[in-house]
Amino acid sequence: MRIMITGAGEVGFHVANALFNEHDVTIIDEESRACARLSDKDVKVLQGNAANARLLAQAGVKDMDIVLAVTGNDEINIITCIIAGMMGVKQTIARVSNPEYIDQPVMHRRQIGIGYMICPELVMAEELGRTLYFPSMLLNRQLAEGKLELIEFKVDEHMPITGPISEVNLPKRSRIMAINRAGEIRIPKEGESVKVGDHIILICEADALPGLRSMLHQDATDQKIMIVGGGMVGFYLASQLERMGFELKLVDIDKERCLRLSERLSETMILNGDGTDISFLKEENVGMSDVVFAVTGNDEKNLLCSLLAKQLGAKKIISRVNRRDYIKLFEMVGVDRADSPGKVTVEAVLQLVLGSEELITLSDERMELVEFLARKRAKILGKNLAKDMPSNAVAGMIVRKGSTIMPDEKTKVEEGDLVFVLALPQAISAVKKLFAA
Repeated sequence: MRIMITGAGEVGFHVANALFNEHDVTIIDEESRACARLSDKDVKVLQGNAANARLLAQAGVKDMDIVLAVTGNDEINIITCIIAGMMGVKQTIARVSNPEYIDQPVMHRRQIGIGYMICPELVMAEELGRTLYFPSMLLNRQLAEGKLELIEFKVDEHMPITGPISEVNLPKRSRIMAINRAGEIRIPKEGESVKVGDHIILICEADALPGLRSMLHQDATDQKIMIVGGGMVGFYLASQLERMGFELKLVDIDKERCLRLSERLSETMILNGDGTDISFLKEENVGMSDVVFAVTGNDEKNLLCSLLAKQLGAKKIISRVNRRDYIKLFEMVGVDRADSPGKVTVEAVLQLVLGSEELITLSDERMELVEFLARKRAKILGKNLAKDMPSNAVAGMIVRKGSTIMPDEKTKVEEGDLVFVLALPQAISAVKKLFAA
């Protein structure tokens, strides 16, 4: 495909980096430093204003299959997509953060000439809200139009899941795909065991979630939640959690912001205070919280708040990180999960661009889960997924004609299968070759 990306910041850079090997990518940005980041990639880079119709025409926008407008300016992104649509581009995607323009994470806006609008803050808030299905959950993604769930959770000493994986009595059609042990990623081999403190990455049928929660002896209904940061992420997250019936506190340092939030969040206790003030946190019993979300717009404040809350006894800490390269650092120092609006936006954009090929990056880009379609003449057809996958890759589940199949030693791939593969970076290329026609 021919793809134009406007904006070479965090989102634009990572989207271009994911696409340029297999697609013809053009990228436009006003800043020379941003353009220079892509100088070593096989990408056509232009410097200038993406809302300039003449520049877009010179860049060949009318020949593009997709235009992705992901600068940090909502209006420029909207104008770029409208111009591209008027020039004949069929698929346009605009990154938008202003709540006056968008009130859902991803939405169609064809009535104004834009294919999709994506809001990073709302995408992230929705993502964080899913982690509360049960207390130890760190990640929850729906796959295959809701038929499957990808879950990451932390193992504690009370769970009947420690010991050899072969002896773990998981619900039917559930599979442990990887273990993150103190930052070391491993795809389980024969004889592998689960230990307390491990982060387990598991795929299962959606119907298996209640059984998994029951097996782990976890109930989310009476959890105490504190959200630090009343910006767009904090507000949308609190709105989502109110509907789920949690006991909520939301902390923000801005008094006027707190007053506005109190008018819109009827079931949430709004507190005007500093989430990095240990005396304030002690006074508000942060140590009794089951989950603390640190989601201000400042990475340093989020990190300090997270560390203080953990030191005071909060059970689970989830933090917003604006700089994607800080994610690993946050998790290294004890944050249970860190994520950035940019990262989740990249994934949302790639899912829209790649269609059926869904890609999710895990554990700070040290793993990827990809949905592959077994097309006619693909090399994988007739092969056994349990035996023929490359090292450092595992096939977790197949969706065949609407039904889910957990592959075993007898399962062979058929044309039309959707296969969900988790792989370490060094194995992705070999897996793609297997699914190539």
